[in-house]
Amino acid sequence: MAEQSNAIPKVILTLSNIKDRDILAEATHYKDYFDIVEYRADLADTTVSGYEEEIKIIKEKLPDKQILFTYRTEDNDGKSKISMDGYFELVKEVIEKKLCDIIDLELMIYEDYMDKLLVLARANDILVLISHHEYEFTPRTKDMLAIYNRMIQLKADFCKLAVKPHDGKDVLNLMSVVYETKQNCELNIIGIAMDDIGKITRVACGVFGSSMTFGYVGKPVAPGQIHVKDLHDHITLYQS
Repeated sequence: MAEQSNAIPKVILTLSNIKDRDILAEATHYKDYFDIVEYRADLADTTVSGYEEEIKIIKEKLPDKQILFTYRTEDNDGKSKISMDGYFELVKEVIEKKLCDIIDLELMIYEDYMDKLLVLARANDILVLISHHEYEFTPRTKDMLAIYNRMIQLKADFCKLAVKPHDGKDVLNLMSVVYETKQNCELNIIGIAMDDIGKITRVACGVFGSSMTFGYVGKPVAPGQIHVKDLHDHITLYQS
C-alpha cells in the first residue's frame, strides 16, 4: 500500500496558441510556476510538421520543461474531431519523430491501436499518460475505479481521469476514488473535476494523492482551469 501524504502536485501549463507572442511571453514570465508544458495539438489547427515547428519554439523559450503532447479526439461537448484511424496515424508519427517527453493516449481508442502505440512509445523512451474524459457526467464510483484499474493494467506512467460534476457529491466521489486508487499503486494518478464546482480538485488534489494539475496563461483551455500563478500559490497552502 502506498503511503499517503500531502504531496505537492506538479503543475502542467496547457498551451494551444503558440503563434500568439503574448501567450509565449506570459508563459516565459511565469516559468517558475509550472513544471511541464502540455501542447494541445487539437487546438493548434496545423499538421504534424506544424506541430514540430511549434514545439521547437516552446523548447527554445522553455528549455527546462518537459513536453506533454495531447490531441483530444472530442471537444468539450463530446463531439468527435478526428477519426480513430486518423488519431492513430497522427500520434504514431509524433512518437516516431520524438516530438515530446510524454504522450497522451486516450483510453477508449481501439485496443490494437493502444497496444501498438504503447510499444512504440516505450521503444522511443517516451512516457505515457493514459487519459479518459467524461464531459457530461461523473461516473459511478465503481466505474471510476475500473477506469483507473484499466490504465494501471496498461502500465501507464500517468493515469488521468477528468469528469463533469453536477454537485459536491460528484467532486467528493472523484477525490475518494483518486485516494483509494493511489493507496494501492505507485503510479502517478491524476483526477480532475471540471467546471467551477470542481476547482478544488485542481488545488487540493495532492491531499488525495493526485500528482498533477493543469493551469493556463492567457485564457483557460479547459473548463475550470486556474492561472498557473494562482494555482501554484493555492497549492502551497496544502504543503505538509
